[in-house]
Amino acid sequence: MTISTGAQDPAPGSNELLQPWRRISLQLCPLIGESGFCALFGRAVHMVGPDHAWLAPQQPCRSPDQLFVLLAERLATVELGRATAANDTLLQTFTQLLATLIGEALTQRLLASATASADQPTNVQEQK
Repeated sequence: MTISTGAQDPAPGSNELLQPWRRISLQLCPLIGESGFCALFGRAVHMVGPDHAWLAPQQPCRSPDQLFVLLAERLATVELGRATAANDTLLQTFTQLLATLIGEALTQRLLASATASADQPTNVQEQK
């Protein structure tokens, strides 16, 4: 699902910045639901707000897909180096919050699964 907000196309590189978020959401949403994922993401954005206020969305997140569209739009408003640094800080904060909620060991296993699924081919043709 893609939500058109009238914003310009994401800057080159912003799609790569979203890939970890997409993989993490695939692992977490079955466990905590889409609203849980959005709430955790929203809390992470709030925590990094003092240094990266421009990341805060104008509207609340209703689904991870919407969140990713809004995040891509925000990341596209700044140069790639700044966007990468802010995204890394946001990912780190999100991970720390998740570890606080479910424990370090489970967080590491979930993130390892997300990373492993990214390294594996996604269709049969790619495996040949």
